[in-house]
Formats: sequence, structure tokens, C-alpha cells
Amino acid sequence: MCTLSWLPQDDGYLLCFNRDERLSRSPGLPPAGRVAEGVRYLAPRDGEFGGTWLAVNEFGLTLCLLNLYGVADYMPPARPQSRGLVVLDLAAYPTGFAAMAALGGRSLADVQPFSLVGVEPEGPALIAEWNGRRLRGRTHEPAGLVLTSSSASEPEVAMSRRALFAEAGPMSPALLRTLHRSHLPERGRRSVCMHREEAETQSFTEVAVSGGTVSLIHIPDAPCRGSALPSLSLARRPVSSPTAR
Repeated sequence: MCTLSWLPQDDGYLLCFNRDERLSRSPGLPPAGRVAEGVRYLAPRDGEFGGTWLAVNEFGLTLCLLNLYGVADYMPPARPQSRGLVVLDLAAYPTGFAAMAALGGRSLADVQPFSLVGVEPEGPALIAEWNGRRLRGRTHEPAGLVLTSSSASEPEVAMSRRALFAEAGPMSPALLRTLHRSHLPERGRRSVCMHREEAETQSFTEVAVSGGTVSLIHIPDAPCRGSALPSLSLARRPVSSPTAR
């Protein structure tokens, strides 16, 4: 249960991500700087399984994971592997295409359905969908809503959120932030800042990539009421770096 939006900008982009989770789940751990195979990245961590739903590295590549619900005839594995570990496995890749290629070569047999989105400073967003049997890829170019998911009436909720973004007007950084705090059309399961009896939006993360900097702002609560932690940043590293994978 999540909502991801973006705004491509000159030599970079702005990305906003609401993480929706059941209230019984352990709280996520705040973002921190980490290193994988010599590549620095920023990521919060899941409080139960140690994976993550979002990671941005020093090349400016952000990877976001959303659960994929409503897959027909899907039977979960006896011992499923945490979907959030997939993001950590790919956090060191310099480009979206490289990360998606690596995902295609990874065994996903024990991973439940998900959508993985790769966003980088140039080009469209890349989306890979794993339905438990097959991995399919596509691209997304328009500014605004990239992807949303909900475990409650997903088609209806997705339609409502798409309509909200479509009717909001030309995208700007301020408008993206406002939409992620929004309770339209009413406070509840359809609103981007989601609230249900058993689940709600539990964090908001904003990633900004510019010419020389990668920065991350995180609210460890619903964005309608929470306060941001101190921002984190990385110096942006050229993809042509000789140590890039």
C-alpha cells in the first residue's frame, strides 16, 4: 500500500513516496547512509525484515518497491522472502537499466508479487512487475502519479488517486507535496495520505536529485501530521565513474 509520484527537472528530478502499512507492523527505521559494493546510498529500513521500500544512491538512481495485490490464482510460497531485500540487492547499480537487468537475472521464486520502479536523472521511469510467475517491464514518462497500490479495493482506490493527480493541474514541487498530504476526496482508504482502522500512511519520503547533489527528506509518520527528520545528502557521482557497475 503506497503512492509514488515524480517531477522530472533539468539534470534531475523530485520524487515523493507515501508508505502505507498496517498498524500492527513494526515501525520502520529512519533513513541512514549505507554502502553496497563501494556505492553510497540512502535508505530507511523495514522494522521486521531489514529490507527497504526506497533507496537512492550516489548516481541519482532511486528504487521504490510497492506490493502488487489482486494477482489472480496466485499461491504464496511456503517461506516467502521479504520483497524489501530485492531493493537492497540492487542499490549499487548506476542506472535503472542496469538494475532492471540484474533483477531479470535474479531468482524471484520465493518473492511475493511486487512492482519495482527505477527513477534516474534522465529518461523515463522504469517499472518492473513481478506477478509471482513472470516479470514484465514498462516505462512511464508523464510527471505526476507514477504508481499506487492498496490492499483494500485496489482498482477503486487506484482510479481515485489517478483522478486526483490528473485534475490537480500542472505539476510543481509544492503541488506534489500537497497531494501526498491530501485527504481528498475524503480522509480514508482512497486518500493519498491514507487512513483506515487497521492501516494508514506511516511515512513520507522525498528525494531530490540535482546537478551535483542527491538529498532525502523523511517524515516518519503520516505527512498530514508528522515532522521531517534532518535531511540527508550525498554528492552526486558520475555514472561514467570507472568503479560504476
